[in-house]
Amino acid sequence: MITDEKSIQNWSDLSSLVEQNFKKGWIYRGVRDSSYSLRPGIGREGARRDAHGQNLPYDVEEEKRQLRQFMREARAKFEWEPKTRLEWMILGQHHRLPTRLLDWSESLLVAAYFAVEDPRCEAAIYGVEAPSEIKDSSIDIDPFDTEIIGETPRLVRPPHISPRITAQKGVLTLHSKSDEDWDVDGIHRWKIVKESTFTLKGILDFCGIHAASLFPDSADRHTEHLAWLYKRSRLR
Repeated sequence: MITDEKSIQNWSDLSSLVEQNFKKGWIYRGVRDSSYSLRPGIGREGARRDAHGQNLPYDVEEEKRQLRQFMREARAKFEWEPKTRLEWMILGQHHRLPTRLLDWSESLLVAAYFAVEDPRCEAAIYGVEAPSEIKDSSIDIDPFDTEIIGETPRLVRPPHISPRITAQKGVLTLHSKSDEDWDVDGIHRWKIVKESTFTLKGILDFCGIHAASLFPDSADRHTEHLAWLYKRSRLR
């Protein structure tokens, strides 16, 4: 059962949350809509559709087929070549392939940025104690084997194949039940009221947490940040 804490209404609430949690060894995930659940992209409603645009149910064989095709077609596109299926899955997740992985950060403030990045409605930050870790993604385990992975998600520390993973203090969870929400005791959700998202994004920028710093390898994200500074009349 997800525990809803008090809402975050201002910077004081957010900074107090950081002070209360920074020693806990938790992981955090920011979502731009508080109604979003903790379900990997591959298993979300609408992830697959038929020729008429109607939703199709999750199919593990289709998920495996997608990963095989990515492994076959993507080799020439990257300098780093994964050694295992899990590393291929990590690479795909990094480049927006829907997988059974879910992105998290070890920084609550980084998660807060992703929650308020595109402020359109009430956002949220999820926090949970880091689950049992898969120590080495280069060991060739089968990410689809529920007996190996177990019933509950596992923590994966991805190889730092790009500067953004380091900048975002990025970690992942691997879900054996990728078409189900992760909804167990001990998961916390702090809702961010819509009216505060604009101001919080500005304060996070002042703290050095913004699109350019979190995506240091992306020219598009750098220009996005400059455009945001221009809009806010904060160019230096």
